Order: sequence, then C-alpha cells, then structure tokens
Amino acid sequence: MNIYNYLKKDHKKVKQLFNKIILSKSSKERENYFLEIRKELELHADSEHATFYEALKSNPAGEDDAKHGDKEHEEIKKSLSKLNKIPLKETAKWFVQLGELKRIVEHHVEEEESEMFKDAQEILSEQEAEELSIKMEELKDKMMSSKSFQNKFGKIKKKLTL
Repeated sequence: MNIYNYLKKDHKKVKQLFNKIILSKSSKERENYFLEIRKELELHADSEHATFYEALKSNPAGEDDAKHGDKEHEEIKKSLSKLNKIPLKETAKWFVQLGELKRIVEHHVEEEESEMFKDAQEILSEQEAEELSIKMEELKDKMMSSKSFQNKFGKIKKKLTL
C-alpha cells in the first residue's frame, strides 16, 4: 500500500468515527467515540508529520504543502483541546465544537487528498510512497506502545468494549 492509500484509510476511519459519534444516543458512547477520534487524530498527525511531511520537506517543491499540512494539524489539535474542555452534559455547546472540529478535519482531508497528493506524486517515487506507508505504520505502532500514549489513551480500549 502506498502512502496515499494509507492516509485515505486513516481519513475514512476518522470520518466513520465522526458519523458514529453524531448518531450515538448516550453521552457515554459519545465520550468513548470522542476518545477514539482524539487517539486517531493525534496518531495520524504526529506520524504523518514525521514521515510524509518530512519527505515532502526534503524537496523545495513540497515544502509549502508540508508546512500547510502541519499548520492544519495544529488547528485540529487546538479544536480537539477546546472540545475536550467542554463537559459532555453541555450537549449543545459540545456538539457545536464537534461540528467545528469535523469541519476543520474535512477541509484538511479535502486539501490533502486533492492538492497535496497530486503535488507529492510529482515529488515522491512509487517506491518512496510505498516505503512511507510502512514507516508511518511502524511509527504508529511505536507511539501506541509508548508509556505516555498508554497513560493517555490506554483506557479507550477498555471503555469501548463495555
């Protein structure tokens, strides 16, 4: 699998989680799906920065795309932080912020899958694109097994299986 298909797979997973959270009937379900969205978005942003964006930055033609992607990842993280601070019992306010997060993520995905991927295909060879997906997967695995990640997100799996 090349990096483009790998990233699309991540994007699809987050889109499905947004749909599940919107359709969920209980605050407990929403909390669990939100934790999963946070985990996926943080893993994706950090591993994408260290692999795909770094590869783009190594070529002057990809530098602006990578910087723009990093800027959008920061917007996503800020929106996640805002949402995390709103109690779920403040349902209307929480859903407004969730909608803002969803909008930011959808905008990022649209730009990345259209403009950035097109630019990257002119910069990266097919072999490099394949290798980047492997590196990204390995980095995600490493991140997930880290103590800090486990402390932050280890409870998700337990909660989601209740």
